[in-house]
This record gives sequence, structure tokens and C-alpha cells, in this order.
Amino acid sequence: MLLPNEIKPEMSIFYYAALVLKEIRNNNYSDILKLFHSLKEQYDISLKVFSYCLDWLYLIEAVIVDEEGQISLCT
Repeated sequence: MLLPNEIKPEMSIFYYAALVLKEIRNNNYSDILKLFHSLKEQYDISLKVFSYCLDWLYLIEAVIVDEEGQISLCT
């Protein structure tokens, strides 16, 4: 669900994708698993939503994920 039917914007993929970008930018995570565990602890994000966020960020060319599972911001 990219945009939720209810009023809570914090339930949307857009909101969680912004948190993913913020976490990558602030903490320089390059490993997907470390990034996921950090977000799981802070925001209780599910693996499903996390993967949707990475898909969305990849589609809009905000992040690059290589074959080794390293993630980086596009410039």
C-alpha cells in the first residue's frame, strides 16, 4: 500500500521510505541487513514493508542495491 485508505500517513510506504533514506544518510549504512535491524528496533518496521521501501527507492533512483547486498544513495 503506497497510499493508505485511512488518515494515518505513517502507515504508508512513502513515510517508511523517508525513514529508510534518513537512516542511510545519517548512519552511513551500506549493508541491507544492518539497515533493516536498525529500522526494526527504532520503528518496528516489517520485512515486507522494508522490501517495498527498497523497491520504491530503487524505482525512483534514490538508492542502488548491488548483488552483494550493499546499499548506497544515488547522487
